[in-house]
Amino acid sequence: MAAAALVAGASGCVSAQTGRTLDRSYQSATARAREAPRRSTEGSMASDADLAGPLARDVVVAEAVARSPALSVMAHRARALVHAGRAEGSLQPAELGFEAWNLPLARPYALGEADMYMVELRQRFPAAGSLDARARAMAEEAQAMLAELSSEERLVAERAANAFADYVQAFAEKRLQERQLALLARMGQAVRARYTTGGSGLAEAARIDVEVTKAQRALARVGGDIARSRATLNAVLRRPPGAALGEPREAPPETVRLSVEELIARAEANRGATLSADARVRAAGARREAAEAEARVPEFMVGLGYWQDPTMRPGMGVTASMSLPWLWGPNRDRVRQAGEEEAAERAARDSAGLDTQAEVSEAHARLLALEAQFSVIRGQALPATSRSMEALTAAFSTGNASLLEWVDVARSLLDLEMEMVVLHGDLQRGVASLERAVGTALPRTPLHEDSTP
Repeated sequence: MAAAALVAGASGCVSAQTGRTLDRSYQSATARAREAPRRSTEGSMASDADLAGPLARDVVVAEAVARSPALSVMAHRARALVHAGRAEGSLQPAELGFEAWNLPLARPYALGEADMYMVELRQRFPAAGSLDARARAMAEEAQAMLAELSSEERLVAERAANAFADYVQAFAEKRLQERQLALLARMGQAVRARYTTGGSGLAEAARIDVEVTKAQRALARVGGDIARSRATLNAVLRRPPGAALGEPREAPPETVRLSVEELIARAEANRGATLSADARVRAAGARREAAEAEARVPEFMVGLGYWQDPTMRPGMGVTASMSLPWLWGPNRDRVRQAGEEEAAERAARDSAGLDTQAEVSEAHARLLALEAQFSVIRGQALPATSRSMEALTAAFSTGNASLLEWVDVARSLLDLEMEMVVLHGDLQRGVASLERAVGTALPRTPLHEDSTP
């Protein structure tokens, strides 16, 4: 029996380190599984009344993440993997057997006439170390699932940030079109004043009316864009399409002032795909260790029985057996299979590293390009066009400039301001894309503080 206890200790116990890994994974998955329903039904981060007021990007992103059911689904799957790991690290159930020997052939149901009765309790013990290795593999699979959950969280955050950027852009375009209408109205008054004093303003008044019509049509289009972006944002927040949403708070354009090397280093430590690939490599290594143990170390079966001969004294019996994995069986091929799977996971990890470098570098380069365009328009093109607009307005009031020249410059100024609005939105989307590629939130710098690309 001492030998049986020793075998049980060697093969039937999960190591303390594996147990702690399973516990940590379970606690983390449980917190994630409860987080979304708790926030969305029992006092979410932002109530409907809060969302009907002025909106900030950080609030929208945090609320979208908190309300995402996909994260809860993945958290439950991670918990399922933890339970699977604990099951893998447990001994198989014991067996209870009963035997009756030498029953009469004519009356096999006459149990009272048997020559021998035996009741035996049997337990099978797998190869030493195999249970812990398989439990460790499932613990690492749970860690991989939690890393994938982190990736999904960044995707949800990116979708929310992009939807909010569309919402901000639509309102900014609305303000520009309303300002353009007001500017055209003032110019229309100036044209009519010239006409009443004898100037040739009839054709110019008609031209102003055409420009007003164009601006009104653009304003109607922007109204549709606001309705569409509001519905999209409500969908991201898991709310009805027509739920009230406040206007977005104005914020300066932002960028990320980290080098591509710093970003890749952060991605190696935080990107969900990378962390998941690392965990799957460790899981494959643990499964290979389990297969090697099963191919080299025999399994044991130990039984303790009670024997009763009706004509003799009762007695006890001990049964023991072991497998012979060295002779034949599938275990050697399973070791080779596990080795190939581990090699495949290592190759997948290398591929994930290359994908990380490519995606982070591309997102960083795109952000720098947007930054450069924004800085050129704000620092050079827009001021020059604004000065030209002021000069032509003054010249037109004195009769030294034509309306056609003024309309052309006014249209150019509006186009540049619209392009600034679009670039502002693209910068927000670019930062969100970079954060998703890196796998974590990044420090942001307003462009008005540092406009050097």
